[in-house]
Amino acid sequence: MPSYSTTAAIDASPEAVWAVLSDVEHMPDWTSSMTSVEIIDGPNPPDVGTQVRIEQPKLPLAIWLMDEWDPPRHFAWISEAPGLTTQAEHLVEPLPDGRSRVTLAITQTGGLAWLLGNLVRRRTRRYVDTELAGLEARVTQQG
Repeated sequence: MPSYSTTAAIDASPEAVWAVLSDVEHMPDWTSSMTSVEIIDGPNPPDVGTQVRIEQPKLPLAIWLMDEWDPPRHFAWISEAPGLTTQAEHLVEPLPDGRSRVTLAITQTGGLAWLLGNLVRRRTRRYVDTELAGLEARVTQQG
């Protein structure tokens, strides 16, 4: 099963990180890995069951379903296509010094996961890394 995760310590409180990260419709404001994020069914802020339309450069439009929502620490959403399920996780953990550890992870499963995952592996890693760098820049800019 193809997967990738990245982690960074961010010089901001978990609450400050969560405020930016959980405002999903504004993700394109701070990461170039997303061109459009729109809640299409469900509350804002999102909750389990909320559907979100995400456009990303060089990837097909995807509908993501929020399948885990645990403020202010964690959310995960999944997107399904024939033969492929992709789950993206977002975890914020407090550090003893008041900073935050943020982990972003993506996992692909299904009959086509190995084939499709390998075809877009570099792009996936670049997008996850770009998202984390953009989040860190936005949060530290605001703080």
